[in-house]
Amino acid sequence: MILIGSVITGTAAAGHAAPVVPPVSTEVAPTGVAANQAGTSDPIRPLICSGHAIEHGNWANIDPNASGIARIELRDCQPVTICNGGACQIVHDAGWIMRVFGKCSPVNCDWGWSKSEFRLSSGHIYGSYDHGHAERYVYAKMSQYRPGHLWVYWRTDFVDSNRPDYEMQEWFSRV
Repeated sequence: MILIGSVITGTAAAGHAAPVVPPVSTEVAPTGVAANQAGTSDPIRPLICSGHAIEHGNWANIDPNASGIARIELRDCQPVTICNGGACQIVHDAGWIMRVFGKCSPVNCDWGWSKSEFRLSSGHIYGSYDHGHAERYVYAKMSQYRPGHLWVYWRTDFVDSNRPDYEMQEWFSRV
C-alpha cells in the first residue's frame, strides 16, 4: 500500500465504497408527535474543519428504560483513508466516527469506535460493528420530529439464520 498524499474535500473519492443509505431512510414519527415545521438543517461544513457540526458530542437515550442503545458519542473532523487498488490517500477533516454503548447490566456494553466514514448523502452519520454473532449498522442524524434531539436508526443482522434480525429507532438528548 502506498500513501500518495492528502486531499482536502468533503465528498468520497472514486473507489471508496460508501455504506448504503439505511432501509428506513427517513425517521418515523413517534405516536402523537408532529414534524418540526421549521425543519432541520444539515449544515454543509467547510472543507477544513473550523468548528463542529451540531451532532458532534455525547448523547444519552431519552428513554431510561430503553433496551437498545443507552449512549452514543459522535466525533466529526476525522481523517478518512481511501484506497483504490494499491494507492491510498487521506481526506482530512471530513469524516465521522461514533462510539456506541448498548444497554447492558450492571454496566453498559461498549461497542467501541467505528471506523471513520463520510457523512452519507442522506445526511446520516454511519457506523458499523461486527460482534461476531451479529453485524450492527447504526445511522444517526438530527430529529425532524423532536428539535434538538438526535435520531438513531439501527439494524442488527444475526449470523444465526434461526435468530430474527431486527431494527429500531431511538432518540437521544445531548449530555
